[in-house]
Amino acid sequence: MNIEQIISKYKHDKLEDFLISEIDDDLIQETIDFVKSSDSIKKEKYKDILYNGESYQGLHIEGNQYLISSTKNKVLIIDKISEENGVSEDKTRMHIDLADFIKIIKHKKEALAYFKKHSA
Repeated sequence: MNIEQIISKYKHDKLEDFLISEIDDDLIQETIDFVKSSDSIKKEKYKDILYNGESYQGLHIEGNQYLISSTKNKVLIIDKISEENGVSEDKTRMHIDLADFIKIIKHKKEALAYFKKHSA
């Protein structure tokens, strides 16, 4: 499946915003390693960047605006800022297949070009 086919399965606006605000080129591998890790490895290796509040259950990497977590073969992206401002979960949360998530962030530039092309 190519990047355009993968992206078409998800909410474009949230995914684009997430890629722009959270996925720096130098953090792509760390993000991939996190979502592929077991909970025990997440607690040990990523304790300095884990969300430590009480509003969300599970182990999440805390970014500028978004939280990222993973279980089994799914990645959950939460727009924490929007939720804190009362936006409903159906508009702030996105579940992505793990393999799709990895492909999207590895091909971030191609994904952003797709968004730009289809936003007009």
